[in-house]
Amino acid sequence: MCKAWIFAAIPKSDYNSIMSKSISTDQTAENIATVIEVLTESPVRLEALVKSTPAEKLRQPLGKGERTPTEVLAHMLNGEARSSEMIYQALLAKEPFFADFHPDRDWGKLTRFDLLDFPELFAYFKIRRKVLLRVLSGLKEKDWARVVREEGKQRKESVYWRARTIAMHELDHLEDLEKKLLKK
Repeated sequence: MCKAWIFAAIPKSDYNSIMSKSISTDQTAENIATVIEVLTESPVRLEALVKSTPAEKLRQPLGKGERTPTEVLAHMLNGEARSSEMIYQALLAKEPFFADFHPDRDWGKLTRFDLLDFPELFAYFKIRRKVLLRVLSGLKEKDWARVVREEGKQRKESVYWRARTIAMHELDHLEDLEKKLLKK
């Protein structure tokens, strides 16, 4: 059953201030709501951003030696895929071990999301996000504290930590895309 505290609405004015700072590592109802809000808004922000961007610009580097917007989305998906898998494993087993594959060097090399056209990649991103949010929205507070152990690391990472990681990673890349795609 869905907990109302997870969906405590964050006013849009507060959402913009979240964009310029970090989301706390403390697992609180307010911080969980912030993570959920950021994860919910990321596809919306990305869609609004690329709506006004010509298709050919989505395959052009954002700057010298930088990724294209399509490659940025592929990179975001690689990280999201690994973190989401950690979340799902933490929810399905008690302190499972998670294989240490790098999101881009290993996972990205295998999946090659970067070869897809932006619209296909974005559709996949939205479906993955819908599934992740469905899983997260049904969690009780104690579920957010469930952990996974990554191969070769001492620390354990909670469901909250991994969801926060996805949100923070996307915030960084969306801010960068906004600066570079919207500049005149």
